[in-house]
Amino acid sequence: MIRGTSVYLARFDAASAEQARAWLNDPDVNEWMLSGQLPVSRAQEVSFFELTERQWNEGSAYRFEIHAADDGRLIGICGLDSTDLVHRHAEVGIFIGSRADQNRGYGRDAIVTLLRFGFDHLGLHRIGIMANAENERAVHLYASIGFVEVGREREVVFMRGRFRDHVCFDILEDEFRARYGNQA
Repeated sequence: MIRGTSVYLARFDAASAEQARAWLNDPDVNEWMLSGQLPVSRAQEVSFFELTERQWNEGSAYRFEIHAADDGRLIGICGLDSTDLVHRHAEVGIFIGSRADQNRGYGRDAIVTLLRFGFDHLGLHRIGIMANAENERAVHLYASIGFVEVGREREVVFMRGRFRDHVCFDILEDEFRARYGNQA
């Protein structure tokens, strides 16, 4: 378990697969997800949880459940994907699935907590994150956390009848340390 301020991150629990699947299949939750808006079956979600365990053991991805610190309720999923421990970089993926818990600062705290894990425990040098260019809330959030916009993938995904761009951000370890300090 990794503690943030308002959240804690815990390893995946297969018992949470059905809740995660419900969120992924909710159009209000998956609207901006870069993975798309196609329905996720029970078998696909179970398979994803199994894949997550294998990738953790291989050191290629580290995914977590996001829990509210005050009462422990599951509110979302986050992780470091495409983790490369040789070149020391990874990509953040995150969603707050509980609609009642969106826009309450949990996503920000989860990302900062995840960055601290990546820099402090995995020894990463660079961590990236992407957002749909039209997702103004995510673009603003990532910049406010300290991510730097480094580019754009043009018309990279087909969502709701048209192609859309992704905005690419990253943060380097020294930039994170300057903003958030070293682990206490």
